[in-house]
Amino acid sequence: MQLVASVGQATDLEAAVSALVTTAGMTAAEARMRLAPEPPAMLARLPEDRAGGVVAALVQVGLPALTIDERVPTDGDRFQVRSFAFEPAGARLTARDGETLTLPWDEVRLVLRGIRTARTTSEHTESSRRLALGRAVLTGGLVMTKKTTSTVRGSEEESEQFVLVHGRTGQRVMLGEKMLEFSGLGALLQPARTANIGVLAQELRRRTPDAFHDDRLVRLGRRALPFIIGGESVSRSGGTEVRRTDTRGSVDVLAEVLDRAVQAGLLGSVAAARR
Repeated sequence: MQLVASVGQATDLEAAVSALVTTAGMTAAEARMRLAPEPPAMLARLPEDRAGGVVAALVQVGLPALTIDERVPTDGDRFQVRSFAFEPAGARLTARDGETLTLPWDEVRLVLRGIRTARTTSEHTESSRRLALGRAVLTGGLVMTKKTTSTVRGSEEESEQFVLVHGRTGQRVMLGEKMLEFSGLGALLQPARTANIGVLAQELRRRTPDAFHDDRLVRLGRRALPFIIGGESVSRSGGTEVRRTDTRGSVDVLAEVLDRAVQAGLLGSVAAARR
């Protein structure tokens, strides 16, 4: 199956809505809902032959869009960096198992900074009895308490910032906040890991001026996307409901859409991305 994604804002919203209704078989209300988020936005999940027709119709009415296979690269397909060294000609990267990769600066074509989150929320009902003097008076002391019920909610969230680097010959590199050892920053090293990710992104921008740099996944990485399997689950047991949301799959899809959009020239020039 193919995912249809917008990579820009619609110049004519009603024309884009009409195109989705006609080619994707959705209602006008659903089409507006799919077009509402900041792009890249997932618009439909369709067989390849139908997905191509949807994109053609959207492009015709001025909405930049593309299709990707729903099976996108994940962390298992990336070189996950444990330590790094910045050298004049490129980056020397080392994985946790000792494997190394050298990536020349002029081979870097795309740098994406973002965040991904895992959130768990729970909800259950608690009952208790407490002294009720009014009820005791009314019943002559036969009933001294009353039952009260309350809903208890809790939530936990874990997040990780990252930088994805894509090379011109297919390299896919993940520099994740939790796994990365930041001593390679040298004198630029900061006390906090989150600050170091920011410094790392700035240094990569300085050293790879011909690459396309984008940080919208810092905002969009917290957003669960439609059509992504495993992004959200709900379980119920013993009166407790637990909802889990993980945006890793959504981030993988967004990264692939941005990669394809850059390759297709749908996101403007490298010079525009620097601003």
